Amino acid sequence: MSEKFIPNLKNILMIVVPVFLLLLLQYRIWFDDSGVIATRSLQHGISKLHQDNEVQQSENESLMAEVMDLRAGSSILEEKAREELGLVREGETFILFVDPQPSAQP
Repeated sequence: MSEKFIPNLKNILMIVVPVFLLLLLQYRIWFDDSGVIATRSLQHGISKLHQDNEVQQSENESLMAEVMDLRAGSSILEEKAREELGLVREGETFILFVDPQPSAQP
């Protein structure tokens, strides 16, 4: 009886061990920290960071151009003072257009 049982155990082990190893390898390929899913997630994060860097780079370039203009001449300085601080020179007339308030209708 034991002779009949041993070949069956060998056959079972010959099937179970490779299947177990295959499942273990598949798990490591797909779900491990260096697996396919983690890699795709990291690639998505990298592309998002590249986009953010491009936006920041363009903002930095525009700010640097503004700084260079401020250093080079006074025209941009005067423009900023007129827009943001309401600068009016002597001899200029300041005119403010105000939209009328809508009247409340009963």
